[in-house]
Amino acid sequence: MRDVMTLVPIFAFMMIPLWIPLAAMVFGALHDAVAAPARSARSARRTAAARPAHEAVSPVGPRVPAAGTAR
Repeated sequence: MRDVMTLVPIFAFMMIPLWIPLAAMVFGALHDAVAAPARSARSARRTAAARPAHEAVSPVGPRVPAAGTAR
């Protein structure tokens, strides 16, 4: 049992390159889960305010200037 208890800290130390990315992924997932409702509400408000209600959304995308005329 004493040999196992000696190996546990060594093994945990060797796994630091694995623990850091795992901790970062867990933190990022939690942050995204908390921020997602506010982000979607903010995005919906921004798009509704930017586009008039009578304007249809084009299926081909936004209009852009002809080639050579963009500034």
